[in-house]
Amino acid sequence: MLDDPRLDAFEDLFIRHYPRVYAVLCRLVGRPDEAEDLALEAFWRLWRHHDDVEKNGEAWLYRVAANLGYNALRAGRRRENYELQAGKQALEESPIDDPPAAFDRLEQIERVRSTLRRMAPRQAQLLALRHAGLSYKELAGALGVAPNSIGTLLARAEAEFETLFLIDGQP
Repeated sequence: MLDDPRLDAFEDLFIRHYPRVYAVLCRLVGRPDEAEDLALEAFWRLWRHHDDVEKNGEAWLYRVAANLGYNALRAGRRRENYELQAGKQALEESPIDDPPAAFDRLEQIERVRSTLRRMAPRQAQLLALRHAGLSYKELAGALGVAPNSIGTLLARAEAEFETLFLIDGQP
């Protein structure tokens, strides 16, 4: 089993992509522990369901990770727990020199997540993956679309996000 080429390919993919998959999920769900669980779940699914890890493994992995993250983001039962934990973590990690500014930042983060929840899943995933630093080619592979269509899809997603974000900001 130690000389299994599939295992070697999987290990290489894990080492190269775990930090980025984790970062994408952490930004998306806002909880490091949940992001870690989701990242491991994405890799587990890759191992169990993708016969050829070397071929399109990266694209499949990012698509699954984005789907897992988006599903977690939309799960209403986690929202209350996240807000409580996020507030505690923010207080523990950095002293609040300016409480109103800290509150505004947390409010802004929640507005972004709320806006992403209201968007079509593919557009929300596209924005989250792009914000995590994926290239157009990587985005195309993760979403299963042609690389030359990413620019248009991204522009549409950004326009929808901006519209919904502004609507959320209205009293």
